[in-house]
Amino acid sequence: MTRWGEFDDLHHIDELEEADTTKTESPPKDYIEYESKTLGHLRTVPISEESSYLIRTMSDASLVKMRVKSKKMVESQKNRNHRFSINGHFYNYKTSVFTPSFGATTNVHIDSKMTTQEVITQLLQKFKIENSPNEFALYCIHQSGEKRKLSSSDLPLWERVLQGPSNSIMKMFLMDADEQEISLDVAQYLNLEMHILNVILQKLEEQEKREVQRIKAK
Repeated sequence: MTRWGEFDDLHHIDELEEADTTKTESPPKDYIEYESKTLGHLRTVPISEESSYLIRTMSDASLVKMRVKSKKMVESQKNRNHRFSINGHFYNYKTSVFTPSFGATTNVHIDSKMTTQEVITQLLQKFKIENSPNEFALYCIHQSGEKRKLSSSDLPLWERVLQGPSNSIMKMFLMDADEQEISLDVAQYLNLEMHILNVILQKLEEQEKREVQRIKAK
């Protein structure tokens, strides 16, 4: 719309109106035009343009670069393949070394006539240990801390029956034959606190001094 007061020459009004109509026919786009692939028609791609595309058969995340194995890695892999599991523990054929973790439990079928030496032999066979049975011994460890070694002629099943089925009262351990025993007199002090042990030690020293003085007086 054109106001009359904006122009000095009224004869040019028709020319200005024609120029305005040409401008309105193609208005400027004040928005960004997007091409929709969902609603729009399929665009035919020329053959030359299709040939320029590369078809990706797998994602980049699935392409993993293979790491070159060093000599040390190859040897460790070979050693792992040369081991097998026995009750959750590993045994190496090359070194014949088997070290189960401390406190590992297992069960074996024995009777009341089997001696300690026979039970140890059966345990070593189950764990595939090639050491001599004479290097090991069975120990009865009580809740109080007492540790007693079973002789080779003892009957472990009878010992288990006498102590009861509860493992919280007594457990049997397969240990080295030279392991030191702990008597009941010593075991009763193992669970005491340090300040109590110091008081007991002080009383024992005083008792020892009195005995020495009594012997000297004679």
